[in-house]
Amino acid sequence: MKTSDIDSDTAQAARLFVQRIAGQYDMAGAILFGSRARQTHRSDSDADVAILLRGAHQRFLSTKLAMADVAFDVLLETGINISPLPVWMDEWEHPETYSNPLLLKHIVSEGIRL
Repeated sequence: MKTSDIDSDTAQAARLFVQRIAGQYDMAGAILFGSRARQTHRSDSDADVAILLRGAHQRFLSTKLAMADVAFDVLLETGINISPLPVWMDEWEHPETYSNPLLLKHIVSEGIRL
C-alpha cells in the first residue's frame, strides 16, 4: 500500500466523507484507489474509496447506497464525487472469498490509506 500524497481537493473530500460515515459504521479504515490514488485523474474523475468494515456482513447494495447518499452531499460541497466500496474485513483478509478478488489486490497495490 502506498503512502504517497494525494492532491488537496481529493484529500479534503475523502476526509469529509470518512468523517461523516464514521459514526454510522464500525470502520477499520478507508483506502483511496483508482485514478486519484495514481494521480492520473481528470478534474471530473470520481474518487474511489474502499471502506473497510468490521463485524457481521450487511447487504452490500444497501450499504453502498447508504454510503452513496453521504457521498452525494460531499459532492455538492466539494465538487468531487466519492465512489464508496464497502469491504468487510473477512473479505479483505481473505480476498479469495470476495466477489472480485483481483479488485482487492489492485486496491492493495495502488491504494493510499486515508
